[in-house]
Amino acid sequence: MYKSLILLAGTALGVAALAPTASAQTANVVAVEGTTLSVGGGSAFLTLPDTRFTFRYDNDSGDTVRKQDNLDFSDYGGGLAGSIQTPLGGWVGAVHGFWSSISNDNTNTCKNTGSTTCAAANLVDQPGPSTVSAVDVLKARTSKDVDLWGAAVELDRPTGAPMMPGLFHSTYWGAGFDVRGLDQDMRIKGHDFTTDLFRYDETLNTTYYGGFISFGGEYTLGMLGMGGLWERWGLRSFFEAHAGLYSANTDYNGRFTPVGLDPSKLGLSQNDVAFIGGIKFETRKQLSPRTSLSLLSEYEYYSSVPDMRYNDGDGGADGIVNKTQIGNDSAFSERTSLRLNIGLGSAGLYPAQ
Repeated sequence: MYKSLILLAGTALGVAALAPTASAQTANVVAVEGTTLSVGGGSAFLTLPDTRFTFRYDNDSGDTVRKQDNLDFSDYGGGLAGSIQTPLGGWVGAVHGFWSSISNDNTNTCKNTGSTTCAAANLVDQPGPSTVSAVDVLKARTSKDVDLWGAAVELDRPTGAPMMPGLFHSTYWGAGFDVRGLDQDMRIKGHDFTTDLFRYDETLNTTYYGGFISFGGEYTLGMLGMGGLWERWGLRSFFEAHAGLYSANTDYNGRFTPVGLDPSKLGLSQNDVAFIGGIKFETRKQLSPRTSLSLLSEYEYYSSVPDMRYNDGDGGADGIVNKTQIGNDSAFSERTSLRLNIGLGSAGLYPAQ
């Protein structure tokens, strides 16, 4: 993640230094005959696949009856975002970056019955016993910390006359290169009353590399009967839709430390192809000849995120999952930020809008 932030900062400085004089604007920030910097922060929301690590097995056969839902991850957090945009002849070049941090924890309780027992198993079904069983009640405390980040370089081309002029004041097409990261750290501690049974530690990192296309512009709310009021308040509305294909590279490292049994470590890697698509809406208010304030909401869909499936088999006993492996599922994210847009240059280059 730190390498990506350094790359983002270096690219932004390079773009700013090369900015020529032109006039253009896109949905991200305003560039009026110069370069514009946008920085801010706000809230973030993320959904990820559920964690199912502990399980219940049949006392007679030893076969797994049901996996336990240890953590349902649909949570809010906070984050930072920024971009720098500059005219490049008839084009507009931009560098974007964001970082979000979201955490969640949960305690799952599983009580033994006359015919079933609650347990957790080694990551690898080793010779001999590899399952830790509760005497009466298994309490598993699960904590997960997630960082979602990204850095993109984008080149936009204004269309000149806006498409659908009754709806848009201006429009543009764009394309770019994007690097994303989904970094997950998880810990599970299991105990039976006051007796520790096991500890599990996991890192699960996915890096996305790919390209995208975009379409956006400034639109009017006149079709909703709000255009006049909106404009009298000095508010402007922008949007951008984007879609891209990415290479998704996932690395997993887990360590299971049971009490009374040998620990197990496992490392796995997987490569996949992912689609990432989304839309963002911005409401902007001019503050001065050089500054404006934006409320930006971004919604994105990830077609592929890692979904860990943990071993719950033991020897000849049949599990629902007999081998720890990386599966796939989808995810959704939302980010809302309040941003300050600053024109870099003399005040005369940034007339009030």
